[in-house]
Amino acid sequence: MDSVHYQENRTEKSIFGRLIKGVFLLLTSLGLYLFARDFPIYTVFEPQSAGWIFWVSWANNLILPFAFYFFLCLGERWLKAWQVRALIAFAIPVLLEFGQLFYYRFSMDSYIGSFDPWDIVMEFIAVGLAVLIERRVLAKLFKNW
Repeated sequence: MDSVHYQENRTEKSIFGRLIKGVFLLLTSLGLYLFARDFPIYTVFEPQSAGWIFWVSWANNLILPFAFYFFLCLGERWLKAWQVRALIAFAIPVLLEFGQLFYYRFSMDSYIGSFDPWDIVMEFIAVGLAVLIERRVLAKLFKNW
């Protein structure tokens, strides 16, 4: 007698895979954010050294857009294309950077940073690296990516 082969129930695997992916993305993005915000720069670098200047000037512009792209990957049901996520992860920091340029024309209340075109270059590099890691490395590392 021939037995009928039914498809395997894959809903649990996809839910588990999505959960693992979501936890990984959330831990990565929040971990990078907390690392960038709470890094004890004064214990590692001497003031005005090359490492200090790099951290103060460009490290946050590399880490935060990178983390923001992975945070946006959590909403891939709404932001399906990686190009849209990359555009958002790049556009918001760039708009904030231009906000630093025009802020002092309207208010001098507090220091919020200064406009630096190299920050935009660093944000572009960060989003590009995040896309490469997500599309090339993590897609090969995890089957359900």
